[in-house]
Amino acid sequence: MPIICVSSSKTKTGKTTIVSGIAHESINRGLKTFIGEISDGQIIHHEEFYKIYHPNFKKLELNKSEIVLVEINDLSAEETKKFLDKNDARIIMVENDLGDIESNSVIFQERLVGSILNGVWKYKKNTIVGNLEDHKILAIIEESRPFMGHTVEELTKFLDTEKIIGDKNLDKVIENFLIGGFVLDWGPEYFSTQKNVALVVRGDRPDVQLSAIQSGTVNLIIATASKTPVEYVRNEAKKFDIPIAIVNDGTMETIEKLSEIVKSFKFDSMGKIEFSNQLLSDNLNFDTLFDIISMPITK
Repeated sequence: MPIICVSSSKTKTGKTTIVSGIAHESINRGLKTFIGEISDGQIIHHEEFYKIYHPNFKKLELNKSEIVLVEINDLSAEETKKFLDKNDARIIMVENDLGDIESNSVIFQERLVGSILNGVWKYKKNTIVGNLEDHKILAIIEESRPFMGHTVEELTKFLDTEKIIGDKNLDKVIENFLIGGFVLDWGPEYFSTQKNVALVVRGDRPDVQLSAIQSGTVNLIIATASKTPVEYVRNEAKKFDIPIAIVNDGTMETIEKLSEIVKSFKFDSMGKIEFSNQLLSDNLNFDTLFDIISMPITK
């Protein structure tokens, strides 16, 4: 039973994102996977992960699992090394900068699987590619907007919402906000310029609402000024499982409120776990990673 830890030399590097993406892959491969964290030196269930993972996924006992993935927080490098030695575990380091990973191989030696550079600005990525083998870099992941998004449910709770029509897909992630109004472009073309969109528009603008629905990119319609969209719009939204949130504030007041919530974000939805898994799949060879994980440590 290999124990693979995920840690970093500093906070807010995306450890939960990475461990969740690997865990999702492990589960999809049919491996009995335990997702954990450390409490008082012991491995316990990672409750924050299980809160947002598929509700039908049953937790495993540690001794009944085939692979254990552990997120390490608040431990020094020395304490982490001791934990690895005690549990015969290996480690993946998640960093944001090439300079942060240079000491990893010195500290963890044969227990280091490799490092993942996460949240790298696009213009910096090409300068790092040449250092992949020298620094045991498993993947370079660019800064990604979906992780900064919020779920439909979170947004509706944050706003002064009067009611919600359609309760499906409340866990979908919103990345972009578009304001409905007079635009020179053809409606569906305008709304299709972004993905995972929340449309903010007065509730009595069926023309704009229908154009947005036709774009295929809208996950939420925020109908402002306490006005409920007409029945035809409601039916079309229902057909595509698009919730409609009717809010009491006007359009500009709603936008001002939304500008506050986008300043903060967290890893809090199944959609983000799936996106993390896809990002890792695009940037990391999972077959190679799981082969490395399955091999014994050579001392």
